[in-house]
Amino acid sequence: MQGNLVSDRPASISLLRILVMLIFGYIIMGNVVAMMVIGFMVEGNLVEALSNPTEHPEISSTLLIAQGLGSLTGLVLIPWYYLWSFEKRSATALFGNLPNVVWIGVTALIVVGFGISMSPVTEWNANIELPAWTGAFGEYMTTMEKQAESIIKAVTGNMTPGSFALAFVVISLIAGLGEELVFRGLIQTELQRALGNPHVGIWLAAAFFSAFHLQIFGFFPRMLIGALVGYLYFWSGNLWYPVIAHMLNNGLQLIGLYLNQQGLLSYDVESMESAPWPAVIASLIITGVLLYFYKINQTTRKQPS
Repeated sequence: MQGNLVSDRPASISLLRILVMLIFGYIIMGNVVAMMVIGFMVEGNLVEALSNPTEHPEISSTLLIAQGLGSLTGLVLIPWYYLWSFEKRSATALFGNLPNVVWIGVTALIVVGFGISMSPVTEWNANIELPAWTGAFGEYMTTMEKQAESIIKAVTGNMTPGSFALAFVVISLIAGLGEELVFRGLIQTELQRALGNPHVGIWLAAAFFSAFHLQIFGFFPRMLIGALVGYLYFWSGNLWYPVIAHMLNNGLQLIGLYLNQQGLLSYDVESMESAPWPAVIASLIITGVLLYFYKINQTTRKQPS
């Protein structure tokens, strides 16, 4: 099972320091870097362009570059420096050997099967209506959701080969590496140590991971994905597995969207409709078998120290 250590400090203190690092690194410094990039590259009315990015396709590449550099700063470089400077540890200790092609294939099948099997949850969550008692909070979350949707449409609409490659680097590679380093490598590890219960730690980290995105209409499927990759890490002790799973989850959706735009794929990747129930049940069974196979094989291997 997972035995990697982030800190020798009490787990509660370590978690507090990680939270401060995340606020400073991503919410502050990451956004500073992103806004500097946007301010440098965008000409004209910056406020208008950012308030309605779908009407300003000329800034789509700028938004991707800004997002990529902000995430690279706040979710990769600063956490890496934090471990090296404050905890006297190397982030590479969280990673084991790079999985071979067979295990990458198994991970890909798990990701695809899991996506199909949880599609009813995705449809249900997308159609939730917030009750009136949520008041200003509900209005704020709805506004954040619409803003996120407009940005996603702006950066992934009518992709060219060049913009697709840039989106793949930012949305799949950088996000996969950075978010897994922070939420699984750091936060999940320390939650498990603080609570003494790996399963509670995995699910709390998954819930925090989903809440971090500020998208309430995708909260539950994102939390389930977070729990999935959390167990991949817990069973293997190798952060490469959740990183690859995260990259595949984002990357395959992006590839499907691009192929759909090119007329090479008829399936609408952006659809929130559930897969047919026979496909859901079959995928659930196959995914369960693959996860059992993964668990049995990974927990018998020597874990990194």
